[in-house]
Amino acid sequence: MTDVDTWRSECSSPSPEDQKYCPNLPEGTALDFDLGAAPALFSAGGRRLVGIGQKVGVYHVLDARTGKIVWQRQLSDPMPGGGLSGIQWGASYDGHRLYVATYMANPGTLFALDPANGHVIWKTPNPADGCTTGGAAQYPRLCRLGHPPAVTTTPGLVWEGSMDGKVRAYSARDGRVLWTYDTITDVPTVNGGTGRGGATSGGGGAVVAHGMVYVQTGNFFTPYPNDKGSVLMAFGR
Repeated sequence: MTDVDTWRSECSSPSPEDQKYCPNLPEGTALDFDLGAAPALFSAGGRRLVGIGQKVGVYHVLDARTGKIVWQRQLSDPMPGGGLSGIQWGASYDGHRLYVATYMANPGTLFALDPANGHVIWKTPNPADGCTTGGAAQYPRLCRLGHPPAVTTTPGLVWEGSMDGKVRAYSARDGRVLWTYDTITDVPTVNGGTGRGGATSGGGGAVVAHGMVYVQTGNFFTPYPNDKGSVLMAFGR
């Protein structure tokens, strides 16, 4: 999907030990625009399709049988030298629409797309008050409006967490925020201790099973102070 992508973590490190492993790359080639997301398999227009997001901010959909590109949609603008503004992790398909989230895209945004052609049905930016309300308000220099986790869907709802420490449920129909929970607070744990939430974790999104929603908190990209340990939160009816 990207002809030249030679980014290495050592190139961003100030350590001389790391720098010796950093190749002498031409300017503009250390892009970090790889495919970090898991693919989604779905059907639209009478054929089987494969969709995957890229850190450059494009969501690609290909014919699952031939690998030919069916459509591509640019959802965020790439950042020079890195893909933090793009699509980091997996999308979700609920049988009707694709739901894709961008990471630190100033702000990160949740999109609902038509799986047949990539048309944007609705988009909802990370709420602007995410860093000025709840526990994140104590850490204005750390908080960002972005989406680290993959997207999760259940009938009528889209679940997505944020770097502002909040977990949100959105309306699948129009993208309205229907429910918010602030995890940056002390909480009692089932093993008799006290834990504390933080930015929702990158990679895997919320897991929904048997009427429960499970969310892991604590993300090294947004290390909110925590002397108690991060927590796995379980939400019920």
